Amino acid sequence: MPTGSTLFLVFTGVVTFAVVLQTIVLVVFAVAAKVAQAKIMEQAERLQAEVHTIVESTAGLMETLDDLTPRVRAITENVQKASEVLRQQVDHIDGVVTDITGKTRHQVSRVDGMVTDTLDVIARGTRTIQDNIMAPLRQIGGWMNTIRTALDLLRGGGDRRGDRRTRRYDEE
Repeated sequence: MPTGSTLFLVFTGVVTFAVVLQTIVLVVFAVAAKVAQAKIMEQAERLQAEVHTIVESTAGLMETLDDLTPRVRAITENVQKASEVLRQQVDHIDGVVTDITGKTRHQVSRVDGMVTDTLDVIARGTRTIQDNIMAPLRQIGGWMNTIRTALDLLRGGGDRRGDRRTRRYDEE
């Protein structure tokens, strides 16, 4: 059986081997961590460069936006003023159209009254002509027929109506 010193020596050898193995594992971890750190630093630098480019372009964009902001504000104010003026003009036009419509209705009513009065006067004039001129003319025509008939009778011509009838039947 092994003696205590051999045992101690084996135990010490195993512990030494474990410590050396642990040191190797730690060194491998340290090297792997250093490689990973290098890769991460490389990616961080690349990302920093990209972010720097983006920040620079954004700064240019911000300057452009700062330049455009007063212009946009002025355009917005102009559009607002134009819409207010337009609204006032539309209200004014509405008032004018309403006024013209009222005046037109009044004038149409007046013209309608004048046309109605004119037609009434023409109707009365026509009636007056018929009553005062045509009626006497008919009477004169009747008297003329009476005189003609009397003259025909006095001349000995007889009844004109009968002559006409006879003449009509004879001609056919």
